[in-house]
Amino acid sequence: MDAVVVILATLALAGFGIRLVYSARAVPRRRMLHAYSRQVGLALAPEIVAELSTRIYRRERAGIVGSMVGLFVGVTALVVTDGNENPWNGLLVVVAMTVGSTVALIGDDSRSAFAPVAETPRLARNISPGLADYVTPLDRTFSLGLLGLATLGYIAVLGVIAINPERAFDDVSVRTILWPAGLLLALATAASLTTWAAANALLAHGQPAATYTQLAWSDAFRSTTLRSLVGIPGIIAAVSSCVLFLSLSEAMTLPVPGSIGEILVGSFTIMGPVLVVVLVSWSVTSLRNRSTTHFLRRLWPETALELDRRRRTPGAADPGGHPGGQPGDPGGQKDGQPDDRPDQDSRTKTPA
Repeated sequence: MDAVVVILATLALAGFGIRLVYSARAVPRRRMLHAYSRQVGLALAPEIVAELSTRIYRRERAGIVGSMVGLFVGVTALVVTDGNENPWNGLLVVVAMTVGSTVALIGDDSRSAFAPVAETPRLARNISPGLADYVTPLDRTFSLGLLGLATLGYIAVLGVIAINPERAFDDVSVRTILWPAGLLLALATAASLTTWAAANALLAHGQPAATYTQLAWSDAFRSTTLRSLVGIPGIIAAVSSCVLFLSLSEAMTLPVPGSIGEILVGSFTIMGPVLVVVLVSWSVTSLRNRSTTHFLRRLWPETALELDRRRRTPGAADPGGHPGGQPGDPGGQKDGQPDDRPDQDSRTKTPA
């Protein structure tokens, strides 16, 4: 099994390496930029396209490298601890890759936030945005809810094993089964505290910008980073429950039909896949629904209204193209004149 895991990990690393080299080319970088523009609902201003392309590539590179590091750490942990004997523990590798990628993105975003500011006039907000301006309440609640459910589920399973109905767990190595899920649950709890501290540290630093367009795009990048950050505890917690239920289901011998043991096996078998489906559905929905433009509706409401109007208008161009006239402004343009100042009344220009 060790050889199979190592081979699969090597192939995955090779794939990441190819993607890393491919994303450095001009055409893929342009495609990534246009895709991200459509995702966050901001137009591509010609004067900052080069800067945005560089930043998009830097984030892509950070995410890939972080995933590679997480893959290496996860596979190493499985091989060292013999966790690769249970195929469901491969979800640990997925968690490691997700955490590694998100940590790398946080590092990249922090690099921009902590970068020295040139002695030139820059924009400032009257009120500093908070986490609620970048992350939807549903995303935050869902992540913490998964952590709470995973904790309750783990406690419930411990209670069932302690009672041991009909001696269903006599032949189960409980310690071997429970420690991976318990470790993941502990990591999820620690992650909830760490991500809260990291988010506050990131929000405590401003986003230097000379134009409203730059400020809006900085909000987009920060929103993406923070949404990934708050989701980490929920992802780890869901995988913890999945590993726990599926491992117990496979470890128990076939019980007597109609017994409590059979009911337990059935519930354990069902709960694992259900959690995976819920987690995947949540991830896909979070990427496709309004959570990607939540920051726009909170910080740039006029731009969000313009985006909604264009989306409702048949044949309207997408944000990455030429919305409302000429290209290059986050909220569209009128009469061919550039207007990179959405919601100008709520922002003031101050010296650096």
